[in-house]
Amino acid sequence: MSEKLPLLDIKENTLHFDGVNLVQNIAAKYGTPTYIFSENAIKQNLHDLQTAFTSQYSQTEIAYSTKNNMIFDISSIIAEEINFFETTSLAELILVEKLSQQNNKPLNLISTNLFKPDGLIAQIINFGSQSTLDAKNNKMSGIIAIDSYQDMKNVERIAKKLNKKAKVLVRVNPGIQMSREKTIFASAYPDAKCSTIIKDIQPIIDLSQNESIDEWLLKRTHSPKYDFAERIIQEAEESKHLDLLGIHGHLGSQVTNIDYFHHFFEVITLFYKLMEEKLGRNFTYLDLGGGYPVQYSKTEQVPSINEIAVSLSQNISRAKIAPHLIIESGRYITASGGLLLSQVNLTKENPSGGKIAVLDMSAYGDLLDVIAAKWHFDISLVNDLPVGTDSANKFNWDLVGSTNDTLDQLNPIDNSDNLDSDLRSFPRDLEPKDFVVIKNAGAYTTCFNSNYCGRPKPMIVLIEKDKNIRLINRNYW
Repeated sequence: MSEKLPLLDIKENTLHFDGVNLVQNIAAKYGTPTYIFSENAIKQNLHDLQTAFTSQYSQTEIAYSTKNNMIFDISSIIAEEINFFETTSLAELILVEKLSQQNNKPLNLISTNLFKPDGLIAQIINFGSQSTLDAKNNKMSGIIAIDSYQDMKNVERIAKKLNKKAKVLVRVNPGIQMSREKTIFASAYPDAKCSTIIKDIQPIIDLSQNESIDEWLLKRTHSPKYDFAERIIQEAEESKHLDLLGIHGHLGSQVTNIDYFHHFFEVITLFYKLMEEKLGRNFTYLDLGGGYPVQYSKTEQVPSINEIAVSLSQNISRAKIAPHLIIESGRYITASGGLLLSQVNLTKENPSGGKIAVLDMSAYGDLLDVIAAKWHFDISLVNDLPVGTDSANKFNWDLVGSTNDTLDQLNPIDNSDNLDSDLRSFPRDLEPKDFVVIKNAGAYTTCFNSNYCGRPKPMIVLIEKDKNIRLINRNYW
């Protein structure tokens, strides 16, 4: 990759994204609200992710989690760089097939949803068999991450009917202590809806060199009859219709506590070792998805991807295993590669002396994570930026969406008496027709878009690597 340049910079008092003037080249031509994606930024994020993990553990591949952004043009950029995609639906499977055809490149998918209809299971087992790629180079394969005992039996039944062996991973829940208040999308605590729990934790505790493991590897309060990882792994190994390739694990989404990564990696790698010893053979894959975070606001403390990679490689080394490692990531790859450009429709005063700016977008339809996940997106003024020492952010504003709903605000309502927590600061007072840009808007935004209150969905543009700007279709293929 070439030298990494700042994505956002100021030229002639106007904010630029990837070298493009957001007012002249985007707003004037496409209007607002508009999502803006940068090909260079997406490729840089992929490069950074790949480099961080391969520098610590060379046998690493990245699998793109398509559900976070299924736009074909965005996925196509990613398909140029990697060979694995993580999918959860038939629509995503078809997307990967189309990407493979367009790029004339064999791609592999890992299906992870907790429920998979029979038709989808059959499509995954047969994935790549009808490909028009050169047979010599066609190594496409579909892998199913088994989420429960019934899920395994469904996969086994369909594989038997097709007279084939389904390639599978077993999705394992380590059952560690996680704060569900602070980590909204945690998925590695004992009662999480996805994955199968590790039933017997004592062998892991015995192998661990961590003196505090008893404090965060939670004791099991119930012994499931069928839905536990050890049983599913053993039965998958013995099945004539399943080809057990390894273990899958998922920590969560946007996990910002580095200790959770340490604990997750330790339990999963030790369990991987124990299962290899129990079966008397080596697995092929260790697939670890979720959690790799993005810094959404300036005040948020987020572990670096390098810290996370170091933790994982250390745990692999301590466990004395040698898997082919797959890192599933969606948010980290696309979030900072996209912005949402919006315009101030009008300004108004409130009785407390505050100032409100009504934007031409809506959190409901255009930025749902503000409401659903209480995300604090960083927001900047775009045009007529003051220069010099007076440009500090001294002017506080409450930014709201254009619908009448109370929750349609750009800062989550925290139900506290601290009104300042809902304010945004800018280097000057806002005026109607000003433009603001919402950063890190490339993940879980376009896929959540709706026409709530009859509003049209924002347009989407792509800044290509040669700085050409084009309108792109939000369709999946």
